[in-house]
This record gives sequence, C-alpha cells and structure tokens, in this order.
Amino acid sequence: VKFLLATTDPQKLPITILSRCLQFHLKALNREQIVDQLVRVLDAEAQPYELPALAAMAKAADGSMRDALSLLDQAIAHGAGKVEEAQVRDMLGTVDLDYLFSILDCLLAGDAAGMLQVAEDMATRSLSFDEALQELASLFTRLQVAQLAPQAIADDLPERGQILDLAARLDPEFVQLGYQIAVHGRKELPLAPDEQ
Repeated sequence: VKFLLATTDPQKLPITILSRCLQFHLKALNREQIVDQLVRVLDAEAQPYELPALAAMAKAADGSMRDALSLLDQAIAHGAGKVEEAQVRDMLGTVDLDYLFSILDCLLAGDAAGMLQVAEDMATRSLSFDEALQELASLFTRLQVAQLAPQAIADDLPERGQILDLAARLDPEFVQLGYQIAVHGRKELPLAPDEQ
C-alpha cells in the first residue's frame, strides 16, 4: 500500500498476475442454438410455446443464453404460463412484421396515405422506429436471399409465403435500394425532428 501511495508513475504500479486469475472466453450463441435450448427447457417443463416467440427472445438476447433465460422467465410471467409470439413482441416492444409487410404493400400500391396510417398505428403502440428500420433492413436482406436463392428460405418460416411473394413482385435493384435507405435511415434517425 505504501508503494502504491508513494508511486505516481503508472509504469511502476504492480501488474496483476494473469496466471492466478480465472479467465473465461465466452462465445456468443447464434439464434438457432438459443432457440434449441429454450425449446429444451420449455419441453422439460411442459410449458406451451410458439416458436416465433422463442425466435424473438433469441434475437433480443443477442447471443447471451443467460439473457434469453431471463427473458423466458419474464415471458412466462407476462403470458400467464404461455409463451406466445404476440405477447412476447408486446413485452419486448419489437415491431411485428405485419407492419413492415403492410408498408411494402402500400408502397407497391402507391398508397402514401396507407403508409402514413401504418406509421401512425406503430406510434400509437409506442413501437420503436429505430427497431422498425432495423427489422426492415433485415426483411430486405431476406428478400434478396429469396430472389437469389429461394431454396434458402426455410420451409417452416411463418412468413415464407409473404417473403417469396414480395421477392417476386419487387425488382432486385429496388430491394437493394430499400436496404440502403433503411440502414442509412437508422443513422440519420437521431437528426430527425420526429422519429415517426
């Protein structure tokens, strides 16, 4: 202690001996691994669940199984023992893909008033427009995959039909432009006078 108090030069401060410290090099889990673990837990506990709800929690957990389990506990409490997609999305405040599909349908129809109404509905539910842009960029990525390799879109994906339909109706150039607009829009969102 006297040495530490007398020394102001950081070069002379003692160095922690790493060999005497526990070191953990934890890897983030991918979403599929997290969903598989959540399924295992819920099946063992005989709790009813919907797979899209687990996928939403896996995404929110961002690679952390511990966070995913915490979210699962909250979802079970929030849903009175059931883990359903709608209540999990509500709990997490995430944007339902139906809003994004509605925006793209209005865009294809040239219905600006319809797009504004969707944005109004999202604001009424206090959904994050930053999250909406992130989900929209993700949706455009899946549309690109569907255009280039439709077989890569999983058969059990709930929105598979809508993705393949939109991929057929949109030009690949527009999908790329839409992706860029969504990504750049997120960067510029803090500069906007109003997120909506």
